[in-house]
Amino acid sequence: MKRLFLGIVAATLAYSGWWFYAAQEMRSGVEDWFADMRAAGWDADYADLTVRGFPSRTDVTLTNPSLRAPDGSIAWTTPFLQILGLSYKRGHVIVAWADSQTLQTDAGMIEVTSDGMRASVVHEDGRILRSNFEAPVLNLAGPDQTLAAAGVNVALEHVAPTPSSYRLFLSSDGLAMSRPDLIAGIAPESLATLRADMGFDLSDALTVQNFAEDLPQLTQLSIRTAQVDYGALTLQLAGDADLDSQGRATGELRVEAQNWRESLRMAEAEGHLPEGVADGLVDLLSLVASLNGNSETLDVTLGLDRGAVRLGPLPVGELPPLRWR
Repeated sequence: MKRLFLGIVAATLAYSGWWFYAAQEMRSGVEDWFADMRAAGWDADYADLTVRGFPSRTDVTLTNPSLRAPDGSIAWTTPFLQILGLSYKRGHVIVAWADSQTLQTDAGMIEVTSDGMRASVVHEDGRILRSNFEAPVLNLAGPDQTLAAAGVNVALEHVAPTPSSYRLFLSSDGLAMSRPDLIAGIAPESLATLRADMGFDLSDALTVQNFAEDLPQLTQLSIRTAQVDYGALTLQLAGDADLDSQGRATGELRVEAQNWRESLRMAEAEGHLPEGVADGLVDLLSLVASLNGNSETLDVTLGLDRGAVRLGPLPVGELPPLRWR
């Protein structure tokens, strides 16, 4: 019995020592990250840092963390941020945000409010293998626009064949905007659903460090399927594109639209299109749709050439560069 008791005591002390080691390592990792950000010219600070969760967890809570870019182009503050981990499962953390955050951008101040917003990250030697983000409720209130989202889910995972190849799943059960006219004015105030499944390659593998500081740039994008239900309009997208060093896309994008006539008529009725313009668009798009044998569904393939968008030989627009900054 004495030996058993001594064994239990020794095991308890050993595990306690391991927990304090893991907790100190996590604390040091957070402190070092903020120090690295300051060395890079950022204003990066917090009021307090605590580590709790003994015996099975290592939970870091940052009180009043704040970040500001060296050029002042972006800044972020929140009452608290939690980084939750399991002491016996290294490389897997959960990040939980406060219900309110403030994001300062070049376009103005954005107030972020949410309910249950959190993300999980699984990494190995700092390289991100997979990550999930969820927000049952997410509201963004900017100077000119307010966006309310429900049931937001994002899943990212590393896939073959290269260390910088990834797959992304995105969904939202509902989106509503305070000024839907900012998006062409062709549908009512809410998006019923949003679903997307895409793959992409980056200029480098995603790591915990560069994800927060300097994201690798997109080099290739493959949209397997993407569907947006926007009022009466249903849009489906698919395509592949390579991106140059400036983020300009070259490839093809297939666009399928259902109930497009009704959406154009609605836009005209609400004054978003000049009177008579909808008739001309309906005639033109009906001709384009009939080329694929179904005038009720608009199904076109757009060519992309270094950002320029073409329908056959006709230029129809230009995509903005797909770069983070």
